[in-house]
Amino acid sequence: MSRRPRGPRPGIVVATLLTAALALAGCSAGAVTQTDTIVSQAAGARGQVGDIVLQDVSLDAGPAESVPAGGEIFVRGTLINQGATADRLVSVSTPYAVGARPEGQLALPAENAVRMVGAEPVPIGPGSLDTRLAGAMRIALTGVTQQLRPGPTYAVTFTFERAGAVTVPTIVVGAGPSVG
Repeated sequence: MSRRPRGPRPGIVVATLLTAALALAGCSAGAVTQTDTIVSQAAGARGQVGDIVLQDVSLDAGPAESVPAGGEIFVRGTLINQGATADRLVSVSTPYAVGARPEGQLALPAENAVRMVGAEPVPIGPGSLDTRLAGAMRIALTGVTQQLRPGPTYAVTFTFERAGAVTVPTIVVGAGPSVG
């Protein structure tokens, strides 16, 4: 009489390994990953022209989630002058609005920064927000030509007296409808 060796049969081992491999390969198929909800802390775009750096630039819809055609939307972010010579914001334009209404601190002192406050109801002008900044400005893009909503980027061009022009791809950020 011959005895069979004890232990798993090779056919069963191969079948088990193949089944496990298929199961593991399909684990994430169609599933929502944990990282899909991670949002960058810097919501805005970045750009640079000459000594001027634009940081965290976005379009602020205020309490709304989007802005309808004909409405107005505000620009948010920081303008940093890294140079030894002062500069000045001359204009802001976009194909998505008929005009722009800048107000407040438009001069960018050498080696200093100015904050674009968006839709925040805060004072604007020289030294109005933070002692580390030269001041604050508010830029309203008026006569929006189409609905602006979160998701796509919208080109906004900033023109400075000395540094020149730079276009940055901005996103719409808004509070949206309240839940509760």
